[in-house]
Amino acid sequence: MSSFEEHKLKHAKVEIVRAQVERFRKFYADYFHLEETISMVEYFFETIYNLDGKEAWMHLALDTYQKVKGMMKETTRANLETLIELNNLTDHLDSEMAQLLIQRDWDGKKLTREEYDDLYKAYGHKEERQKQLEIVLHNLRTFYELAHKPISAYLIRPARFMASLLGVSLLFDSVEKAYNAVLPVSPEIFVSFIEQVERRESEYLESAFLNGKQPKESSA
Repeated sequence: MSSFEEHKLKHAKVEIVRAQVERFRKFYADYFHLEETISMVEYFFETIYNLDGKEAWMHLALDTYQKVKGMMKETTRANLETLIELNNLTDHLDSEMAQLLIQRDWDGKKLTREEYDDLYKAYGHKEERQKQLEIVLHNLRTFYELAHKPISAYLIRPARFMASLLGVSLLFDSVEKAYNAVLPVSPEIFVSFIEQVERRESEYLESAFLNGKQPKESSA
């Protein structure tokens, strides 16, 4: 692949991510404006899709982490691995959607909601999309449970220190940010949020892959 093609693919991928995050912001607008949940939705529906230092993060996940994971505590390892799994799957799906976008002679302009939905439907891969949703929901529940266990506050510091010693601080930062993002959220609001995410995303998938209609927003 030439440098021009690589640049075009990267640009297309950035646009796929932007359009996806924009959909999340519309679907879950209330939570993006509620002080208690802003950090949570920004992390799980925005930050994780626009991960700073993504290349370095991926390199650690694929290389260094594999060498040192046996030295980490089981909880820390499990939380890291679910984030890595989500990141790898999402990156794969975004990359392939970007290639499809280029094949459609994309002119470099921002995708409208209708154009993004059409591309999402045309790309398909229903099972992978369902898996992606399952991992997102699993991560949300897991980090919420972790953050609200009193002992967790005492475990974060030694876990951070161990991650530093093992050279995977960048990966652990993602775990700590997820932990901090869900910490302020009350149980009632979290349950309501999880229910809405599961319902709306399932409806989006169903409308894209089962009944032949374009994916659409659900009313609150």
